[in-house]
Amino acid sequence: MVVIFLSTILFDAYVLSTFYPNLKVCTTLPQRVKKEPYTPSQEDVKLILAEVNGTQYEIPITLACYGMRRSEICALKPEDVVGDVVHIDKALVLNENKEWVVKTTKTTESTRDIIIPAELAQKIHSQGYVYHGHPGSITKCLERIEQRLGIPKFPLHKLRHYFASEMSALGVPEADILRMGGWETDHVMKSVYRHSMIEKEEKAKRDAADKLRDALFN
Repeated sequence: MVVIFLSTILFDAYVLSTFYPNLKVCTTLPQRVKKEPYTPSQEDVKLILAEVNGTQYEIPITLACYGMRRSEICALKPEDVVGDVVHIDKALVLNENKEWVVKTTKTTESTRDIIIPAELAQKIHSQGYVYHGHPGSITKCLERIEQRLGIPKFPLHKLRHYFASEMSALGVPEADILRMGGWETDHVMKSVYRHSMIEKEEKAKRDAADKLRDALFN
């Protein structure tokens, strides 16, 4: 069947090129739909934190909500936490031999201090470590929870975007957000602003539709 189908196409092409040499066939491809990356909502994050409460993933996932990278979380030690201040200056990464090693943070912007809840700092000191498992297990845990809760799938680093989005909504200046998150450029903030605009546009459309419904049917 495939041979017959291809033969028919080739024959039709030969006929068109022979008897209609000036014929031009134009095709219009469907418009590309721009897919916006998903940023978890506050409700998503609350549900996730409730799921990991009391597990080995509670501390690392909570720290991710405070703008820390997975590599930074896995390299963190209790001595890096003084009071409610976390000093971030190293990261757990794979070297050229595919071995996990602790190195200094990649950029000067990544070396920073952040403030976390006193209760979280106390949990770190009480158990004597931040996280002892494989870095990939944190990601897999998050994926399982997302599937179980039925919320849109997003990777762990999107919790950093959630952090930036929440800080922006609270009126924290962009420069301060970038410093707290250890971002070298404002790319993440542009993503946050775009996401915020989409949410505002959706709300405006719904408000307008509700007003029209009330005018027509009430």
